[in-house]
Amino acid sequence: MRIVVVGLPLFAERLVEKLKRFSPSNKFIFLNTYYSRLDQLKALYEIPRADLIFSINGSLISSKVFDLALKHNIPLVMNWVGTDVLLATEAVSKNNFIDSYRTKAIHFCEVKWIKEELSKIGIEAQIQNFAAFPKKFEIKNFATDSLNVLTYINDNRQDFYGIQEILKLANHFPQIHFYIAGTKAEDYLPIPANVKVLGWIENMDEYFDLCQVTIRFPEHDGLATFVLESLAKGKLVLYKYDFSHCIHTSTYDSMVEQLMLINDSFNQKMLSPNIAGVEFIKNEFSEDAIFNSLLNKLESLVSKKNG
Repeated sequence: MRIVVVGLPLFAERLVEKLKRFSPSNKFIFLNTYYSRLDQLKALYEIPRADLIFSINGSLISSKVFDLALKHNIPLVMNWVGTDVLLATEAVSKNNFIDSYRTKAIHFCEVKWIKEELSKIGIEAQIQNFAAFPKKFEIKNFATDSLNVLTYINDNRQDFYGIQEILKLANHFPQIHFYIAGTKAEDYLPIPANVKVLGWIENMDEYFDLCQVTIRFPEHDGLATFVLESLAKGKLVLYKYDFSHCIHTSTYDSMVEQLMLINDSFNQKMLSPNIAGVEFIKNEFSEDAIFNSLLNKLESLVSKKNG
């Protein structure tokens, strides 16, 4: 198969790198059609020659890549990830959308709540994940000198990703150390003394190792890679959505309640890694499990088109 992968550049490029190693008999091509003029030009050549286009991001508004795929009758898979669903819902509500994207593309998503949201706007999506993890991480014992919490906040959408609630938590729990990756939080000074803002960092392993708890509390979310990686590394995960082996905290008050319980366990020296979460990721999100499932579906779509 010759698969062109587009969409969110960070995730699309990583996926292609992993798929090349996992399945060298197939051809995987990453095109950064969002920000690279060169890749936009390459798309004019690569898309008509592809067996399938896989987009990590869905859309119901105009896309030259999607138009080109449909024009040449190339199977187009949209993998919806989160905010794209909000934009599509708004487009449908304003009757300002391209119906052929909805009816002619094949739609994937990662979790049931996104599937339900898509169904409300006439998109029937299959649940299929693309994030995959090595079979084994080194699971370290939790630090006992201090309780540490890690979160990720997108620097461009800090309120959307819950920075105000995180800072409020830090003020409520001055004895707990909070680490915020992804932003410098310059619009929220002064930062509480127990908060360290990290800005953008390539490799977060140091902070995953340091922290026993991670938090994901955005206004809206797909299945965040940050959550999956937290589980893979044995963290206690406070998540706004109800997901396996996470602590469901849909409100600020529920975060306070759960963090209080975790703090009590820490003080009693009873806090231990989330081994059930580790096993869940090992079984359900290994590269073998995810990529075999994904490639089987893509091969089926290509065969159907060629048959």
